Formats: sequence, C-alpha cells, structure tokens
Amino acid sequence: MAVTRNFVRLCLLISAFALSSSLVLADDQSAQQEIAKLISKFYDKPNHKVVTTPIAVVDDYALADWVQGERGGRALLQRVKGNWTIMACGADGLKDLGTLTKAGIPSAKAQSLVSKLTAAEKSVDPHRLHLFSLFGTKNDPEKKQHHEHHQH
Repeated sequence: MAVTRNFVRLCLLISAFALSSSLVLADDQSAQQEIAKLISKFYDKPNHKVVTTPIAVVDDYALADWVQGERGGRALLQRVKGNWTIMACGADGLKDLGTLTKAGIPSAKAQSLVSKLTAAEKSVDPHRLHLFSLFGTKNDPEKKQHHEHHQH
C-alpha cells in the first residue's frame, strides 16, 4: 500500500513538472513571437524584412539575433509591464556578461541568457552567425556603404 501511494505521488510530481515545463516552453514561444513582431515593426522595410531568430528568453530579459539582407546583429530586450522593449542593439558585445550586468540584468540571468543564445546558435549557418557580429562595427555593411558613398 505504501509503495502504491509513493508511486502515485511520484506520478503526480512528474505530471506537475511536465505541465510546468510545457507552460514555460509555451511562454518562451509566445515571448519569442512577440519579440520578432516588435523588431519587425520597427525595422522592416519594404522588400527588406528582418528575420529574428534565434531568441533566448530568461524571465523578463531576452537576447535576439537578427538578419536583414546582408546585415545582422543582436538586440537586448526587457519586458516591462508585460510589453517587450528594445534596450540596445549591437553585435557580439551583447553576449558579454559585463555588458549585460551593466545594463542592469542580474548576473545569473545574464549568464543564462548568454548560455541559451550560444546553445541556440550552434545550429545556425556559419555565414548567418557571422552576420550577427556586424551591427555597429567597422564591418557593418551599412557603415561600409555609407563610407564608400562619401569617399571622393
């Protein structure tokens, strides 16, 4: 009888954990969709859409990789009162723990964000991965184009 009760308790715990895990995944997916929509809303251009993926979400913070044509970068976001806002756009510096903690993200959450994004990026094509490191750098295609246009 005690074995049966313990087995039932174990099954209930496993079910509760599975349910809470699926809710977290659903929340992450919902947050990822909201973030992709937000970035598209601000940065899409006619015939030049932003593709935002992968996105790492930890509680009310997120790091999102994006590509628009031959440009790419990362965005740091925070959920405030239920709405996602873009805190900063950049390149590889947004995966630096010091940068994230200076932006006000608690150290453990910053570490988790970087870990999640790094893991997600393992399946990204190397050329696309390289594009994430360009925004705002001397190798940013927009800066190069602007610089070349003004050289006479």
